[in-house]
Amino acid sequence: MKKEVLSKEAKAIELDKYKALLIATLDYCLENPSFHIVTSDFDSRQYYINLKVQVEENYVKGRLTRLKQWFRDLTERFVEARDSEFNDYLKVRTKSDINILNAYDIRIDKIIDSGKITNDNQFYDINSMVDYLCQTTPVNEERIAVMNTLLTDYEKRKMNKRSR
Repeated sequence: MKKEVLSKEAKAIELDKYKALLIATLDYCLENPSFHIVTSDFDSRQYYINLKVQVEENYVKGRLTRLKQWFRDLTERFVEARDSEFNDYLKVRTKSDINILNAYDIRIDKIIDSGKITNDNQFYDINSMVDYLCQTTPVNEERIAVMNTLLTDYEKRKMNKRSR
């Protein structure tokens, strides 16, 4: 897969967008006590605060790929839970027309339409969607079967690469 090269202006716009999305995501985690974990060697509040500093540093250094991956990593639990409250929070805080749930569904459809999982992120997305669909009523067995085939094919290709 060829990597898309953005113009300077387009990259600046994307950097601004992902910085705002990440800061809003981290604020959401800080504002919600259910996301707070404190142990003898870990404090999630401090962790989120430190991540905000790192977001700023990566933004200044123009590390768009890293910011995108962090956003994906930090929001996966909200996407998997189909948390529309979080999505609404992002819209209000960033004043953008983002829909992470719809974006996730579009990603899933693109993978299915291509007929092949090409990387670990896609594998994780499809696997998460299968888990979600298995818990919905009515169960869409046909869609689950298609996705399970994609998952199995990807795992076989990875095993074959490792055994070479």
